Amino acid sequence: MYINSEHKKAQALLDQQKFEKALIAFNKALKIDPNHPDILSHRGVLHLHMNQKKKCFDDLELSLRLDKNYSYRYAALAYAKDFFGDTDTAIELYEKAVQVDPEDSISHNNLGLLMEKKGYQQKAKDNFEKADKLAKIQDEMLDKLDELEQKEDQFHQENESKKTKSNPLPKPGEGLKPKGEPLQPKKLQPEVPKTFKQVSKDLITKKSVFKEFIGFVKNGFKLKQ
Repeated sequence: MYINSEHKKAQALLDQQKFEKALIAFNKALKIDPNHPDILSHRGVLHLHMNQKKKCFDDLELSLRLDKNYSYRYAALAYAKDFFGDTDTAIELYEKAVQVDPEDSISHNNLGLLMEKKGYQQKAKDNFEKADKLAKIQDEMLDKLDELEQKEDQFHQENESKKTKSNPLPKPGEGLKPKGEPLQPKKLQPEVPKTFKQVSKDLITKKSVFKEFIGFVKNGFKLKQ
């Protein structure tokens, strides 16, 4: 989630609403990793909170140019455009976001809100229905992932317990090879294939981060008090 230590520091300061200090940290983060779309996007959100329209747009637009295949880039800029009063452009950007990722439930939902705001009730309804359906699927995926994690953790705990019982620690002096006896070379262990949980986490990143991100965007990029 964080590109470097200054990026992490900047996000923490942003969470604490220490905007000026967060800005200094974001600037340092960009010196370490120039023009990184994640850092630019997050700094753009900071400028939004500081009500700095041009700087907000500059960061979010550059972030989008650097990473055009990620729907969030369009959605973040769309939110900022609507925030500063340009609803028509925001609609176009949300439409682009769902073209890039048709399963982006948040963009479908926010697009529905803006369609409703403009008086396009049927289009708004269509987007709300898509958003609800996709959100339900995402929630089910996360629930399944929770279940699989619990089962896998339980399996590993039981396995470790069995190993401890079947192979107790040797008493002092036991299990030691006589002096001068050559040690047998260890056999190389085959690479263990990734579990479903690990593969799932590769696809949607850490579950906690995914939930945090979803909550952050659903809350209109508002920080927790």
